[in-house]
Amino acid sequence: MRAWAQSITAALLVVLVATLATVTATGDGAGSDRVGAVSLAQGTQASSPEPQRPNLVFVLTDDMRDDDLDHMPITRRLLVDEGMELTDAISPHPLCCPARAQLATGQYAQNNGVQHNRGVHGGFQALDPSQEASAWFRDEGYRTAFVGKFLNGYHPGDVRPAGWTRWDALTRGVYDYQTFSMTGDGDPVRYTDSYITSVIEDRTNEDVRDFARAGDPFVVYAWHLAPHYRITPEGGRGLPPAMPQDEGLFLDERPSSFDDPAFNEDDVTDQPSYLRNRAPVSPDEVRAENTARLQSLQAVDRAVGSLVETLEQEGVLDDTYIVFTSDNGYSLGEHRFVGKDVLTEEALQVPLVVRGPGIAPGSTSDLPVTLVDLPATFAALTGVTTQWQVDGTSLAPTLRGEPQSFRDTTLVQTGRTLGNGWSHRGVRTERYLYGTDGAEGFLYDRLLDPGEMVNLIDDPAYEAVRAALELRRRELVDCAGWTCNQQFGPLPDPAPTSTSTGTGTGTGTDASARPGRKTSS
Repeated sequence: MRAWAQSITAALLVVLVATLATVTATGDGAGSDRVGAVSLAQGTQASSPEPQRPNLVFVLTDDMRDDDLDHMPITRRLLVDEGMELTDAISPHPLCCPARAQLATGQYAQNNGVQHNRGVHGGFQALDPSQEASAWFRDEGYRTAFVGKFLNGYHPGDVRPAGWTRWDALTRGVYDYQTFSMTGDGDPVRYTDSYITSVIEDRTNEDVRDFARAGDPFVVYAWHLAPHYRITPEGGRGLPPAMPQDEGLFLDERPSSFDDPAFNEDDVTDQPSYLRNRAPVSPDEVRAENTARLQSLQAVDRAVGSLVETLEQEGVLDDTYIVFTSDNGYSLGEHRFVGKDVLTEEALQVPLVVRGPGIAPGSTSDLPVTLVDLPATFAALTGVTTQWQVDGTSLAPTLRGEPQSFRDTTLVQTGRTLGNGWSHRGVRTERYLYGTDGAEGFLYDRLLDPGEMVNLIDDPAYEAVRAALELRRRELVDCAGWTCNQQFGPLPDPAPTSTSTGTGTGTGTDASARPGRKTSS
């Protein structure tokens, strides 16, 4: 034992001498060197605080047109003016359930299985609930909450997606607005004589307050019902009801669709069958629906305001990304059609605004983004890892104002309840919109025909264009991951002999200016 103790003592003396030599060496330098040495030593002994991870709140509306955003002054002031508006955003599968499945998974329908609202290829039952992106955030320490309308067909007793810390989804009376049931995070609640937007607003703010006070990073989804039309428990369809304070608004508002040349299109005989056999719509009915929709969105507008106020009160606004969009667009009489689930610009286009750290206030981008890009974007913004192959591309570089290489052709598609579950599937480029269901097709030159009123599918002058777009369509209908985000290069010009559009001139490439239907007042 004596020899062991002597060995230890000798070792300690060696360490002490070495330490003294180091102090003497640093003491010979200038005072600033000594301070630097002390700071370095302190830095090696005490770990620096972990950087604050950003929060994310995702606000979704239902069936909102992109130009409806012009009538939401609070959202424009707090999100558009303080963030980035992406002015060419689309829902590439413009129907409620497939669009929401894209947002839940980051995948197109050929990969997530949800092709329609109902039937064997649609509804919540077609989704694998283990492939739902909330798990990405949960597994990396985020608190998560969902409030509102999930996928169509989600009922009481259906499995709760495992990634949500709190889960408060609509289950009954989903489209009634006033009488409905929600899961209540395991304690179901039935609401009567209520208003769904106010309930979603209150529950969202409660989640934000609780998570912020706990000090954990959080992801909260607030998925609203407005301005979707109302469906009563008896199955009747009606206009979306407004809150009492909004019932007198927009009574004389002229629908923006009235100024579209495609409104009540005179000749639809060349259009696909879902447009071809329709009678003209009633302008009075369109005006009434437009008024009701805008009235219902005012409660959502105020909910955005109270959300921002809550984040500010809790001291986390500057650390939070707020994302606002809709599950799909909506046609109000263009091509004699009212609704969605068609491949026209009115149904495809959605508003998309993002505010948060590193995003320049009042900025815009015309990148051709889709809802499929959002889950990948959320993962990049929060620094979490996606747990399966996603079909979208992160928009984080664009949001930060950095250059971003991007796909030049986007898959667009619709489904059906029967057969293989597919209806029309096609592609959208900067200039063209093309699609087919195998029996009929459409091709619009949006540069020369922004109203999509002339179907060029049989025009010989566009034969080379059509063939090139068909090759891209075949490549993309089975795409997954990076193959959904290719740059195919320039398309051929149409031949100069075309008479269908009143002009036959090409532009040299597919990089001409978009016709643009947005108003960004």
